[in-house]
Amino acid sequence: METVVGQNVLELLSVIILSGIKFLFAPIISIGYGYNFLQTLLITSVGGILGIFFFYYLSKWIIKKYYHYCPVVVSYFAGEEAKQKLIQSQCGKKSKKSFTKKNKFIIKARKNYGFFGIILLTPILLSIPIGAFLAQKYYSKNKRILIYLSLSVTIWSACLSSMYFLF
Repeated sequence: METVVGQNVLELLSVIILSGIKFLFAPIISIGYGYNFLQTLLITSVGGILGIFFFYYLSKWIIKKYYHYCPVVVSYFAGEEAKQKLIQSQCGKKSKKSFTKKNKFIIKARKNYGFFGIILLTPILLSIPIGAFLAQKYYSKNKRILIYLSLSVTIWSACLSSMYFLF
């Protein structure tokens, strides 16, 4: 009996964690574990929302630490003069960046669709960690960003769960 309960808890946690990282696949896994439509909707929504909050605030911390420690690291390896140049250029913002297909997609999505594009695409295409990072980096001044992202996750959860249950 205890192993059945333990197994159910592990299944539940795995769906919640998957929902918070790669949301698109979570409803399929949830259905595979035998959860019904309402349970799948609830579990994937809660997992996605927890993932959004976790990665949003983790991104805030990472960005803050990056701007705090970047000049220190540069001065350690390149000297004080390089540190001053780096501070003036806002910690390397003007350096040439390499573009991958994913980077180009993210830039194109932000440029073409902006705020609501990131909100709409986060759960299914961008993944929750990347979408939360972009929301924190570009739209953190908008006080409703977490509400919008949570709504997006809930709506996508309903759509994906419905689609997977119908087919």
